[in-house]
Amino acid sequence: MRNERQVELRWQPRRVVVDGPHGPVDSVVYPGIALTRRQYGQAVGERWLPVGEAEPTVADDEALVAALHAAWRWSISAA
Repeated sequence: MRNERQVELRWQPRRVVVDGPHGPVDSVVYPGIALTRRQYGQAVGERWLPVGEAEPTVADDEALVAALHAAWRWSISAA
């Protein structure tokens, strides 16, 4: 039986709208990576990991490695 669990990574900046007293006044874009868990083609979970503005930091790298490790363990647990 083939494994129907997949892990998908993609670069996905997030935009946050800053509200003022009379509605939106500005927006800020944060760089990050989306980690999506799929089972039988359907998304069953997603985690977004921010990365440093200029370049990823050591803490960013460690958070991504931990998230990948957990996701890949999840993906092979159905094998």
